[in-house]
Amino acid sequence: MIQIICGIILVLIGVLVFWKYPIKSDAKSLSLAALFIILAAILNRLSIMIPLFGFESLNISIEVIPMMLAGILLAPGYCYIIGIAIDLVGLLVNPTGFPFLGFTLNAVLQCLIPSLIVTTIKENRLNYLEKVIKILLIVLVVGACSYVFSLNQVTISNNVVTISTSFKIIMSIICVIMIAILFIVMYFYKKKLNEEEYYLFNIWLISVVIVEMAVSFVLTPYWLEAMYGIPFTLSLFIRVIKECIMIPVDIILGYSVLRILKKLKV
Repeated sequence: MIQIICGIILVLIGVLVFWKYPIKSDAKSLSLAALFIILAAILNRLSIMIPLFGFESLNISIEVIPMMLAGILLAPGYCYIIGIAIDLVGLLVNPTGFPFLGFTLNAVLQCLIPSLIVTTIKENRLNYLEKVIKILLIVLVVGACSYVFSLNQVTISNNVVTISTSFKIIMSIICVIMIAILFIVMYFYKKKLNEEEYYLFNIWLISVVIVEMAVSFVLTPYWLEAMYGIPFTLSLFIRVIKECIMIPVDIILGYSVLRILKKLKV
């Protein structure tokens, strides 16, 4: 049933995207699309699993960076195709049986959301965009800390792991430090960059935050529960820990690459 619903959603998204943003074929866009698909496949292979509570449960990967770069640099129609292609290539590289369309939807959204943000938010809304980002970051850290403190234990492979108060405090401190780093980076770039570059940075930042909140914190835990019976609360807890590290990495590393691509007039 979930497969059918996800398939219908993918079809509807495709129809809306290609109706509102028809693809204009050009060699540069096609070349970039192919490049981002290859990069995402390579980075997927380079992902590493880190033990958490004694289990290989924390997957660290920067595969999402080329997917979101595609969203920033290419039109929505290309991004829709790239998302589906990346998911199919991932299945060829790491065969897991019949494709689960929930993860296909994830890949499409990871490419498409940044593209829609670029086409929707104009440069004259920079001050508004900056305020929205700050609110989202504060909501993110408050929500993450509240969620961590709401858990007393998690069950991993039938083993009950107690979450100590000291661990909750450490995680909350890490979350606060993460947001503090991002605010410092925002202040630094606001002083260093011109208005056009700072607008691009804010577009990248809000794209990363929205993608991670929608995909990592909501959809992925739900798909894992539907496919493998992994409790939603456990998946979300692991992703809160992961994103404390990965959101700043994705923002800083991804924007550095984006600036280089822009200077090369990609």
